[in-house]
Amino acid sequence: MEQDGTHKKNKTVLKNGRIVTMNPAGDVVQADLFIHSGKIAKIGKISETDADVIDCSGLLILPGFVQMHVHLCQTLFRGRADDLELLDWLQKRVWPYEAALDAEAMRASARLGIAELIKGGTTCILDMGSVRHYDVVFDELAQSGLRAFGGKCMMDHPETVPDTLRENCDESLAESEWLGQTWDGYDHQRLRYAVTPRFAISCTDELLIDSSKLARDHGYLLHTHSSENRDEMSLIARRAGCGNVEFLHRLGLTGPDVILAHCIWLNSAEKRLMEETHTGEAHCPSSNLKLASGIAPVYDYLQHGVRVGLGADGAPCNNNLDMFVEMRLAALLQKARFGASALKAKDVLRMATHGGAEALNLGDHIGSLEVGKKADIIGILDETVSTVPMNDPYSQLVYASSSRDVMFNMVDGRLLMRNRDLLSVDEQQTIALAKSEIKRVLDRMQA
Repeated sequence: MEQDGTHKKNKTVLKNGRIVTMNPAGDVVQADLFIHSGKIAKIGKISETDADVIDCSGLLILPGFVQMHVHLCQTLFRGRADDLELLDWLQKRVWPYEAALDAEAMRASARLGIAELIKGGTTCILDMGSVRHYDVVFDELAQSGLRAFGGKCMMDHPETVPDTLRENCDESLAESEWLGQTWDGYDHQRLRYAVTPRFAISCTDELLIDSSKLARDHGYLLHTHSSENRDEMSLIARRAGCGNVEFLHRLGLTGPDVILAHCIWLNSAEKRLMEETHTGEAHCPSSNLKLASGIAPVYDYLQHGVRVGLGADGAPCNNNLDMFVEMRLAALLQKARFGASALKAKDVLRMATHGGAEALNLGDHIGSLEVGKKADIIGILDETVSTVPMNDPYSQLVYASSSRDVMFNMVDGRLLMRNRDLLSVDEQQTIALAKSEIKRVLDRMQA
């Protein structure tokens, strides 16, 4: 196989795999899959000779995972912000760290996160950066081959944001617009811009309103945190006299082009708002547990038609970016809250694939393996000592498989990993760079 992940004839056949399509019928078929020009051209018996052939015997073939909420800018700070709740976690650890990032440290952080995501089977992300150096993150995403929505974090509130990260509202909007004009649509729409004010308590009303306008003017996705922590909710109630989602709704931050991360502490009226406005929710169970934030009522949301996907959040509040961990936790937590039959494995796998794609308004392009869709595909070992005997592929993938079982990862038909070897990122160089850059960041934090 070519080490740069390209294909000789722009054609690939995935041969002899068991295909978990995630199509509306839920088909699981033993078949070949033909990829031409980055898209799925045929599923069935394929005798194409003028193509690269990958033997997928012993593999489950499924659509790549869609992570609805990550912070590539935070990967270097893995393990350095444990045992704190959200607001202290931000103020005492994460914001000082983000303020100390220069462009090279940001590059190392993004590259490390991207490498981990690819190795774990993720093919598409929605990423929120820090306030500076997001052009570097886009540069790393461009080189990696990963599909992504992303944007710089926006924070301007004079009472809640430290001087080291506080922005001027107009300057924040101008930089966001420049980044969008520079990167949105890159590589045949593989990279898209998202307007990402951090959360309501770190933004003035003006910034939130103008962020919404900027996103709608240019057709960008709009992404922020909401209703993650009870102290956060109290601050919003004192400021606006209502719940967090209701406050965001008043300022224009709900709708089918909006993804709200977390959404743990919603009242009944806010749940109806999410449903009626078709606002998406990014569920991050590991992060919500580690920061002692709570358990989002995801089963309830799904029952009411809210679009829900999964995300790992950032390395300092997780501490990994592993979709298998998020799937398992998402299922088990909802069972503990709503009963043993509340969230079936098939429903959880759908959240991790087509559900996330639909929430990002990409459901017609990715998230299931169907003819005409983009070839964002992963291959996972079907038989290991921790997964046999296999009775149901959905149960196996959600409860028994792990990120170490992912054998290949491709986006637009381009292999980003094969046989666990990264092709678009140098793994050992990435690890070495991360270790050297975190030393520099810590030195600046202590200066």
